[in-house]
Amino acid sequence: MNIINPRNSLGRAFSLRLLSFVSAFVLGASPVVHGQNGKLRAEDTALKNLKWREIGPAIMGGRIDDFAVVEGNPSTFYVGAATGGVWKTTNAGTTFEPVFDDQGSTSIGDICIAPSDPNVVWVGTGEPNNRQSSSWGDGIYRSLDGGKTWDNMGLKDSKHIGRVLIDPRNPNVVYVAVLGHLWGPNRERGVY
Repeated sequence: MNIINPRNSLGRAFSLRLLSFVSAFVLGASPVVHGQNGKLRAEDTALKNLKWREIGPAIMGGRIDDFAVVEGNPSTFYVGAATGGVWKTTNAGTTFEPVFDDQGSTSIGDICIAPSDPNVVWVGTGEPNNRQSSSWGDGIYRSLDGGKTWDNMGLKDSKHIGRVLIDPRNPNVVYVAVLGHLWGPNRERGVY
């Protein structure tokens, strides 16, 4: 099983296809209305009633740090928010369920699904964005049941985890890139 990752070419291709689909749907759904002279009038299109609004990520609560999709079952994926925990969907994003609310930190840096077992999910806490309002985490978590329960597996003083990779053949082998404290020294920094 492969994972769709927005940082690789497969993930970018998936993201571009999704963007193309949404754009085509929105633009295709608006009827073209012509005035008496046969010219298109912008004020007569269905889009005129749409109001633009800011949905992020420029605001503190609107940042999404990562998502992980099971390639063999793309209707199931996880979304990690910078300050809002982990959300899971099993119906291609129609609905989402929070699956990380009871953990020590809801600041998410990275999510990774084991390619060999989609029930094994690792989450690195602490958003890796170096900014004045960065929220920190309390280590790395593992779920063996698709996000129903979680165990903190260590690196509790890492504060910010930027990347988690799982060996494609062995879900017990995990690599973790730890930024550590953003503005000071600490021992938990590096690749584990």
